[in-house]
Amino acid sequence: MLRSLALAAAGLLGLTVLAPAADLTSRAAPATLEIPYSWSGFYVGVNAGYGFSDNRHRPTCGPACAPTPVLDTDGDGFVGGGQAGYNQQIGRFLGGIETDIQYTDIGRNVGGTFPGAISYNAAQRLEFLGTLRARVGLVMDRVLVYATGGLAYGDVRNAQSIVFPGASYAVASTRTEVGYAAGAGIEYGFTPNLTGKAEALYYDLGRRSLAGGATPPTGLVRGARFDSAGVVARAGLNYKFNLF
Repeated sequence: MLRSLALAAAGLLGLTVLAPAADLTSRAAPATLEIPYSWSGFYVGVNAGYGFSDNRHRPTCGPACAPTPVLDTDGDGFVGGGQAGYNQQIGRFLGGIETDIQYTDIGRNVGGTFPGAISYNAAQRLEFLGTLRARVGLVMDRVLVYATGGLAYGDVRNAQSIVFPGASYAVASTRTEVGYAAGAGIEYGFTPNLTGKAEALYYDLGRRSLAGGATPPTGLVRGARFDSAGVVARAGLNYKFNLF
């Protein structure tokens, strides 16, 4: 009788201990709440890349004289600088604004020939490039694909010189020209604050016409029309400030 009671008590104790344990294991662990990646906020960054100009050099002469031949003043070179901007994400869509300024080493000085001329040269160079652009894009978690466009400005140098045995013609200009820029890119969020991007941007800074008389005067005026445009391909890093 006592043995039966002892066995019954032991069995009841075992059920008492195992029941809460079984209940705990049967309850699923709460799911971890994953916070979606956010692109909203202010950011600053740096960029570097390479630029290719698509310049145009069109010589002029007047009155009633033959212009010198067109020279190929297209150039290429390093670009690098910094940017700052703001993004606002709404669902899977993003809108924002970005400004950047960078040093450029895009230019070329080229020589040509012309009947009777001792020397003939033309040069075009972009010293720096800046933009103020809108950005619109599609967000796929940590990936942002975007298009961009807006104002562009840059320090452009244009020059042409022609030397004849009895006279020389020289025109030159260094001015900040204003135009537009447009392009597209892709950006990836490495951390909540650090992103990396690759971007291609076309810029067009318009046309500048230059003309001048000879030294000593000959009654003729020679010059050229210069178009300044090109493409910049660059990569960059941004640091994003999480305000909320």
